Amino acid sequence: MTSGTSRGPENENASTGPPGSADKDLASHVGVVSHVGLVSHVARVRRGYLLVSGLDYFADMLLTVTSVLLLQSLGMGSGAVFALIAAVWIVEGVSEIPTGVLADLLGRRVSVAISFVLRAVGYSALFFSGSVYVAAAGVLLSALGGTFASGALEAWAVDETGAKDPSGLDRLFAQGKIAENAGLVLGTLTGAALGTLDLALPQIVAGLTCALAAVLSLRLMTGRPDPDGLLAPDHPPAPDRPPAAPGRREAFAPRLRESFGEVMTGTRLTLRGDKVLIALIVAAALLWLFRGIPGVQWTVVYEGLVGGNLLVLGAMRSVGSLLEIPLLGWTLSLQKRRASARRTVIVTASTAGALALVCAAAVREPALSIVCYVCFSTAFGLCMPGVRAAMNERIDSGHRATVLSVASLFNSLFTGGGLILTGLAVGDLGSTALAWPLAAAGFGVAGLWVASLAVRPGTAPTTTSTTGSTGPQEVRAP
Repeated sequence: MTSGTSRGPENENASTGPPGSADKDLASHVGVVSHVGLVSHVARVRRGYLLVSGLDYFADMLLTVTSVLLLQSLGMGSGAVFALIAAVWIVEGVSEIPTGVLADLLGRRVSVAISFVLRAVGYSALFFSGSVYVAAAGVLLSALGGTFASGALEAWAVDETGAKDPSGLDRLFAQGKIAENAGLVLGTLTGAALGTLDLALPQIVAGLTCALAAVLSLRLMTGRPDPDGLLAPDHPPAPDRPPAAPGRREAFAPRLRESFGEVMTGTRLTLRGDKVLIALIVAAALLWLFRGIPGVQWTVVYEGLVGGNLLVLGAMRSVGSLLEIPLLGWTLSLQKRRASARRTVIVTASTAGALALVCAAAVREPALSIVCYVCFSTAFGLCMPGVRAAMNERIDSGHRATVLSVASLFNSLFTGGGLILTGLAVGDLGSTALAWPLAAAGFGVAGLWVASLAVRPGTAPTTTSTTGSTGPQEVRAP
């Protein structure tokens, strides 16, 4: 008995089951292949995300011990240092939206590569010139370069691994934080060791690292290999490569204007439709502000306490990040057992961090003050995976990079403005009496606010397909 169609000799051993059974077997086989392909692709994306994130932090943290000291050695006073670092945050802020749009238009991979190239040039400039003006220009160029990767790398990883599994996002960002911390520790210690030879030497090594990362990002940040659409239909491809116009190359400027309008409209609707997301962005920006104030001062505060030993400062900065790695592993296991683990982690970390920063400013014993500051920096790192996961749960794929850039915009503007005010109030970079207690209070309050928002259920993305110059994208209906 056949299913109603003539079978040739090549089909004599085929299934003779009921009508449609062969189609069902084929569909089942395709589903298995699709699932295996998706799992393999997700694993590759995770590895690429972790490697690029680690290199990103390694390059930046090469300068964490020496940057402020180098600026001081070039003749910058306290107010000038605060002003330059505030300018870095402001440059990043005003560049976030345009570079986020470019990431959604040109593709996240290209955007991340541009980021590393600009930073390679900016960092290297400080090595080849001892001029304070070249130093300032290099710092600002590096800041501009950072905005091309801000949101783009994260958006690529989330789009390629899926945004519908909250535990998966928490795991992704916790693993990402571990990779970042590994880069942070290696970069900090390497930069401190190089700084003992020459304060400018870490700059050229950071530039070379960024050049390497640019090449690796182009190779690793690939899109989903699914030309036949066999993978899960609820896992749409990320807009990594905008399709070219058939038969001719469409002019870039009109595409940019059209895409800017389309992306900004979708982003505005996303933010208008989700007040919790807006509150999360503001609360996270406050966390960054109150982390940034002591972050400017710590090398100057503790340099005298450790006898000017840069390796000790590097070790001090690294210990907190090393502590985060097992603690993040513990948070992952806690998330498997408790649904409210995210809120618990953020509340505990922000409260402990605020108390630790107060103690770091108040105690007179150098060793105890250093321990307290290490605890504060560790607490901030433990808060971030839950914050990032909570934001990404509420953002659709098509505008993810731009909305994340909006979040970075708030981070930059809040921190830049706060640092300018702090620079006016603090006459000496080594003085913590006023700035650190205020930063501690703000950090604790902002952490409690973030924790209350991070567990609010996200609005399920209702997607409608729109086709613009960047091809079909998801747009969530608010």
